Amino acid sequence: MRDDAADLDSAGLVASYEEFLAESTTELKEIEGIGEVSQAPISGVMWESPVMIDVEVSEEFAGAQTVAVVETLRRVSDGYPSYGIPVAFTIRVAGESAGRFRVAGLGLHPDFVISNFNYWQALEQALGAELTMMLLTDDYDEVSYSRIIGPGNGAVSREAIAQVVINYDALATVSSEQSSGGIGVAAAQDNKYETWALPGLTASGHHLPPRDVFALVDDLGRSFPLQENAWLGLDYYYDYPAALAAAGALVRWTDNDAALHGREVAINSAEYRDDEWPAILAAAADTAQVTGFDFGYASPEREFRFHTSPCEGTIEQTPDDELLFAALRESGAASLDGLAPGRCVPDYPQSPGGGSASSNGS
Repeated sequence: MRDDAADLDSAGLVASYEEFLAESTTELKEIEGIGEVSQAPISGVMWESPVMIDVEVSEEFAGAQTVAVVETLRRVSDGYPSYGIPVAFTIRVAGESAGRFRVAGLGLHPDFVISNFNYWQALEQALGAELTMMLLTDDYDEVSYSRIIGPGNGAVSREAIAQVVINYDALATVSSEQSSGGIGVAAAQDNKYETWALPGLTASGHHLPPRDVFALVDDLGRSFPLQENAWLGLDYYYDYPAALAAAGALVRWTDNDAALHGREVAINSAEYRDDEWPAILAAAADTAQVTGFDFGYASPEREFRFHTSPCEGTIEQTPDDELLFAALRESGAASLDGLAPGRCVPDYPQSPGGGSASSNGS
């Protein structure tokens, strides 16, 4: 999502790739009104390509120039073996400092690329802030794709969540229009999957998450710092376990009601301190007010958890879990209907060899 670059020896590129990059740059610069065209080495399995092609389009003709960029890259790549020419490119609109529209491949039909470009622009206008949208495509499928929406490069994290809460109605209108194929945005509809990867939030589905999900993140941010790197686990170049263990609060949400641990609040702390107890209690109370969210605070010394009932499996329960639940009940800050202390460990299906896919202690 950010502009991280890795060292790359250009001599390590196959000759056909070097030729493709040179020809692409020449052709892109010939598009009328196009701005700067540059290349930078990138890393990460998500991108596949070792090089990011960066193109600046004008504000006035951004849509038309983006179409020309996609069509140019597809046309040039036709002259090279497709298996050897993975392509990743970024569109920047002149005048924007933080916004990025990034595409990880050329497999998606140009109509869908421009529809998502329009969606990105509409979201920025509704939010009143610059965003990054990353489009992940399949080189062999011109209708299926996923997209990740995150803050603009270098954006202030707390402001990102606050702006979403303030401008939620405008964002919801844009999301509703794109879902129905209106205003020329994201017309692929059911063949897309969307992730909002903001500080303190990883939310996945086919549409904008509900207002109370963003409000929950905003509330949690008053008790704990929000995890700045919620999106890191989406790129395997980074240390996925370390990303999950990062200090701070993270809300996970999915529109799949049946997803295992799909909706939860996870707060990680490097150490437990007694003076942190009021913040833990406040965060748990905020979580309990939103239907269907499990809660977990974890530190090396202590853990406090509650889960959404009923549990089809084994309930792991500790005295600390019961302590948290009793404190919530005494505070009267939230309804505890449908909640229970402890962590629910589902009964995993048996593997063909007779063993379970995961033990109760996992």
